[in-house]
Amino acid sequence: MSILLEFPTWMHSLFLLCFGLLVGSFGNVLIHRLPQEDPEERDVVRKGSHCPACKTPIKPWHNVPLFGWLWLRGRCAACGWRIPFRYPLVEGLTGLLFAASPWLFPIGTLIWFKGLLAGFALIVLFFTDFTEFMLPDAIQLPLIALGLLLTLPQMIWPDAFRPIRGAGDLFLNVELWHNGLQPAPGWHLYGAPVTWREALAGAVLGYGVPAGMNAIYRALRKTDGIGMGDFKMLAWLGAFWGWQAMLGILFLSTVPMILLGVPFALLKSARDPQREGSVWEGLGQHMLPWGCGMAAVTPLVIFFGPGLWEAYMGLLGGR
Repeated sequence: MSILLEFPTWMHSLFLLCFGLLVGSFGNVLIHRLPQEDPEERDVVRKGSHCPACKTPIKPWHNVPLFGWLWLRGRCAACGWRIPFRYPLVEGLTGLLFAASPWLFPIGTLIWFKGLLAGFALIVLFFTDFTEFMLPDAIQLPLIALGLLLTLPQMIWPDAFRPIRGAGDLFLNVELWHNGLQPAPGWHLYGAPVTWREALAGAVLGYGVPAGMNAIYRALRKTDGIGMGDFKMLAWLGAFWGWQAMLGILFLSTVPMILLGVPFALLKSARDPQREGSVWEGLGQHMLPWGCGMAAVTPLVIFFGPGLWEAYMGLLGGR
């Protein structure tokens, strides 16, 4: 039996929480550096951690996830620059993602790895889009290719099974390379696997549908309405989770954008001293972080999308 069976799920969570905090610290590096214009400042491998304001190297004990920010009381030890609350927030969210993963996905399986990778990417992209209105190619382009490649193992080893701990003393026999949801200690529904055809269709439609929407908007308004980073984000989400989930993410993500993004943009338009025309005419001059909306609704679609669709069709059928 796997060594993973020797430990209860809560112990897996505790270990993964600590590891996730470290990964979250690296996530902050990506969020800060990838949007930079200077190639040297974008280097996330060779360039050591330093204060963005005074460039002073950060001491190792000041760089401990969560505790370093608390110890420094949210300020740089060298210059007093206020460290954004985003830093402990990203570390904490990534730690929680890793801690929750063995409850929602069978640990050590392909879907567990894919869920962790997608979740971490969504956290990083949410904050790069929120702070800089940018969804970096350095993250998204490799994810498109990886989403397609992750469909191959289930074709090569379709009958590879392994036992994992379930709830209490229950053991589950799960598929090692199943490219879809399957039972875990905190999740009981089995999802259809994402095949290479569905992943390819998701990537193509994920890029093509918003590109078509943007072409129509450009013809009407003579400017872009959707950024190319949004095209690529939908493309890799489609490659990861299939075209059906991608369409759900596409349309459901408009809800937070309408409820939160549009009022915010209207407020900025009203306060813009260089605005010409009405407040509504100035709305199109302000960018909205659509990537944030997609990142926020993706877990909802992945876990509850089929149920939400059935409920929606039930409402339509009841009218």
